[in-house]
Amino acid sequence: MDREIELKFLIAPEASDAILDRLGAQGAVRRLDATYYDTADHALRRAGFGLRVRDGDGGRKQTLKSASAGGVFARGEWEAPVSGPGPDRDLLDQTPAGRIVNGDVLAPVFAARVERTLRLVEHGGAVIEAALDRGELQAGTDRAAVSELELELKTGQPAALFDLARDLMAHAPLRLSLVSKAERGYALALGEAPGARREAAVLTRDMAAAEAFQALGNTALGRLCVAAEALADLPGPDAVHNLRVAARRLRALLKLFRPVTGKLAATPASDALKALANALGPARDLDVYIAETWRPAAEADPQPVEGLAALGKALIEAQQVAYSRALEAAAPDRFGPLALDVAAWLEAGDWLSDPERVEDRGTPARVFAAGRLKKLSKDVLARGEDLEALDHEERHALRIRGKGLRYAIDALAPLFPDHPKRLERWSAANRDLQDALGGLNDQALGASLARDAALAEGDPQAAYAAGALSAAPETTDKLMREAKAALAELKAVKPFW
Repeated sequence: MDREIELKFLIAPEASDAILDRLGAQGAVRRLDATYYDTADHALRRAGFGLRVRDGDGGRKQTLKSASAGGVFARGEWEAPVSGPGPDRDLLDQTPAGRIVNGDVLAPVFAARVERTLRLVEHGGAVIEAALDRGELQAGTDRAAVSELELELKTGQPAALFDLARDLMAHAPLRLSLVSKAERGYALALGEAPGARREAAVLTRDMAAAEAFQALGNTALGRLCVAAEALADLPGPDAVHNLRVAARRLRALLKLFRPVTGKLAATPASDALKALANALGPARDLDVYIAETWRPAAEADPQPVEGLAALGKALIEAQQVAYSRALEAAAPDRFGPLALDVAAWLEAGDWLSDPERVEDRGTPARVFAAGRLKKLSKDVLARGEDLEALDHEERHALRIRGKGLRYAIDALAPLFPDHPKRLERWSAANRDLQDALGGLNDQALGASLARDAALAEGDPQAAYAAGALSAAPETTDKLMREAKAALAELKAVKPFW
């Protein structure tokens, strides 16, 4: 098996010439036609593998790629020449995929028809192969365009790979993507959005804390990139929400593993992720208020509040402004450098060689995870001890801590498979706490959003409707009871770690 470290970027077709001009070196153009194979139930895909047979200038080759091989952008690869049109089962049996297929029939799932322009670039003491692919994926009668750039490190340090990527990004819009052609092809064949089925990080009992962080970071960054791509392609409430959650989860992960990484180069990435989430916040909050408060009232018969039409107009105006800001934050020139900086830090950041963190990096992942979960849960329970006495800001701080605990549980749970029922209770109670505290926060935030939108419009009827739609006291009481019950459950259940 060879270990390759590569970066993949989606590019606009019209940016291809600018990329090639910047790369400068002479190269070759090849025609690459590949067919991807799997079992009827897609066992290879579910196990994180992609199997293709490709015809190119070097003849016909069979290639098996794994989703990961130890690093953020490292992938396992098994490649060998073949003579027949389909996969060579004997060669496949010599790889980890042999036991997964286990004699089942392999059939074509999709094909890739690509023209590849190659450049071999020397940069920062490293040799990097740049491959510009243009063509399409084919699954039955369905087609999807391919326009992407791959940078593969041949020799030298990974930092040089990221430096070259930054240089190219400064000259053309590049969108970092952790979705392979195989994933996109499967999505096309199944009628899904690319990256919709990204698997959770694979964590094992024998992992060190640093290895677990890289595995989780890879997954979180991949989901962030998929969400940004989805928002750019089809803006809407779900896309805004998914990107905001992805940014928050990745930032929470950076905080969770701070004892392992220290503060080296982490703060800029964390601050940028916070800024991204904040830029998406108004669009998300307005989406929620319009869907859950204004629209039900506007569609009621008879309408319980006057001025709802005027308030609706004001909300739509505010929503359009908020979406403009959200799309600007997810645009390649803003999002691209952020994603690349996180990627570079995960794969080749200073934290990996910090002599003061050697012991922390080598701490068994289970030991590290148990300590962090214990600390986070203790903090949440302490802050929620006298819930009714907390003001809005204190409840909001509790909600943020609870959200951090929820993200930590989701990330670290695979390390503790021995108590599934306890895990289920912890997850459910924490989710209930977040729902209740989120509802209380939405009440206060929604009223403020509606008031601000009405004032910006300068319409007294809109302002009246905004005030009239404020939540009733009984709703607040119900949410408080639910939050207290969830905290009591968290206090009662035994740890799953």
